[in-house]
Amino acid sequence: MKNIRVWKKIKKSNFKSIKHLLSHLKRKKYALSPWIINIFDNKKNNISINNQSYDLYKIKVKDLGFKKATKLKYIYKKLLSKNYALVPPVLALRTRLFYEEQKKGEWLRFATPFNSMIDTDKVPHLPKLGKALKKYFIETYWSYPDAIFHPHNEFIVTKKDDISKFKNK
Repeated sequence: MKNIRVWKKIKKSNFKSIKHLLSHLKRKKYALSPWIINIFDNKKNNISINNQSYDLYKIKVKDLGFKKATKLKYIYKKLLSKNYALVPPVLALRTRLFYEEQKKGEWLRFATPFNSMIDTDKVPHLPKLGKALKKYFIETYWSYPDAIFHPHNEFIVTKKDDISKFKNK
């Protein structure tokens, strides 16, 4: 696998809660999908605010060695074996604040743990950021082990070292 450089440095923030972060995103006029609102309001998901700084990496499925359509469970397994880590769901929300140079038509998916973002209909999701219609979006995509992704698809991840240093605080 070629050497992947840091894509985005996410700085520390001072949000008091998920609700505070969501209201800030709405005030900034970001387009939050109904699923994002539903998932982050759903107390069963147990998503808490995380204000730590992170280094994020953008990785294409083909950079992991996959040459054809591949199931998400295999993509995650390969990421973890390469010292990458899945991203806490709230980090996708915070990343929107740091990624305003996004190109029109680009949609970036965040590799978040399975079942960490479930809507009230019990459908698992992962977050994605997009730019279209002159707006910046925070949307979702299905997140189940057998979901199919193609070699050109990209995922946002962090490194295991970043995750472990914050778990110990």
